[in-house]
Amino acid sequence: MERFDCLVVGPGLGRDPFLLDSVSEIIKHARQASIPIIIDGDGLFLVTDNLGLVSGYPLAILTPNVNEYKRLVQKVLNCEVNDQDAHGQLLSLAKQIGGVTILRKGMSDLISDGEIVKSVSNYGSPRRCGGQGDILSGSVAVFLSWARQLILANEGNLIISPTNPTMLGCIAGSALLRKAASLAFEDRKRSTLTTDIIECLGRSLEDICPAC
Repeated sequence: MERFDCLVVGPGLGRDPFLLDSVSEIIKHARQASIPIIIDGDGLFLVTDNLGLVSGYPLAILTPNVNEYKRLVQKVLNCEVNDQDAHGQLLSLAKQIGGVTILRKGMSDLISDGEIVKSVSNYGSPRRCGGQGDILSGSVAVFLSWARQLILANEGNLIISPTNPTMLGCIAGSALLRKAASLAFEDRKRSTLTTDIIECLGRSLEDICPAC
């Protein structure tokens, strides 16, 4: 387990009780080894009913869609989603779960670690493809791993904002996917598929952060 830089839990998981029990044990081992965990898809179904798996773990990221976020809010805050105070409610939710980072997917992606809230609204596509969230989870995992390694290598002396690697990973992963989706839609219009977005990830990264 210690050889892993990050874990992505949930995409394609399903809800078989045996698998959910097995994943619960994997999450516990990952926490003990201080390995970052991205929770998406059916992983969110699991942790919403078992918040102790991630509560108080600052290296955990939850990436809920509209319905998954609604379920989290109802479970943790015992109320309905309040879009009139989306930033404040997200801040409270992340804080209540002990400082995990939450990336609320939507027209604008809202991100909070219980301390601050950031919004990523640039780029994007008018078409939402099935499987797009899986690309986001993987992208966030990569950027989180890079950010954490960089911060650890420089003993926390980097002048960056925000300083939390989970926030940095979410912001970068969100921007990468949104730009890739925009590029794919320019090429494929209404026929855009998730595979088209994957093919545009390289162009997206180059547009956002050109290679030297």
